[in-house]
Amino acid sequence: MARNTWLRRTLLVASAAAVTGWAAYRAAERAVRPAQPQLALARGNRLLHRSHRVLVTVGRWEDLEFLIGGTLRLLARAGSDITIAGPGPVPVNPTWRELAVPHPLLPEAIPTENAYSPPVQKALRRLWADLEPDVVLTFDPVFPIRVLNHPAHGIVGHATLDLALADRVPPADLFAFATRRPNVLIDVGPVAGTKTAATVRTALEAADGTLGQVAARVAARAARFLGHLYGQAAGVQYAEGLRAVTPSSVAATVQETPRQAAFDGAGI
Repeated sequence: MARNTWLRRTLLVASAAAVTGWAAYRAAERAVRPAQPQLALARGNRLLHRSHRVLVTVGRWEDLEFLIGGTLRLLARAGSDITIAGPGPVPVNPTWRELAVPHPLLPEAIPTENAYSPPVQKALRRLWADLEPDVVLTFDPVFPIRVLNHPAHGIVGHATLDLALADRVPPADLFAFATRRPNVLIDVGPVAGTKTAATVRTALEAADGTLGQVAARVAARAARFLGHLYGQAAGVQYAEGLRAVTPSSVAATVQETPRQAAFDGAGI
């Protein structure tokens, strides 16, 4: 009798855990699902083949592969010239060294005590004016995936959006990654293995021994999981989601207007 009671309790706990996990997965899926998945996928394909000079802005070099490594590889494969602007110092031997030119916005790490950094915005404005990119990619500080949000990413993302909103930089198509409001999907299936391997290497280099091994396994699984969440809505195995930001939608989000501006596909 006692054994049967234990078995029933075990089954109840296992069932509850399964239901909870399924519910969490469905909630995560809904959070990153585009309103029009096939249209978002078509926009992603156009983005890859119409970009020539690309500027990517990040707050942490070590998150780059996980957040947007697949898109970077496909842009490079399509012939885009890519510059990545991030904190100093620049990694000595990054996994993306053959894909892009690194540029330190500051000589040191980006300070995160405040939500705004005039030196970051000044350096970014100068670089943007020099490069005159036709596409700019940045972390989404307005609708971020919360578990991926870091203060340094937020500072750089807001600086990028603010410059575009103020019209203080040459015009460019602006896209935000690591977003909960994707309206553009990049099918990264062809480079998913390469991205995962690079994500693992980055995690191994960030920690030694057993901790590094655990971090690498977690990073690989997380990258595949997020890619699957973005991709399955459009029927592809792995994808990366972007939010195309038009001037009107930038104004709406910065002013915290509750209704998100519509995206009409202009410019891509």
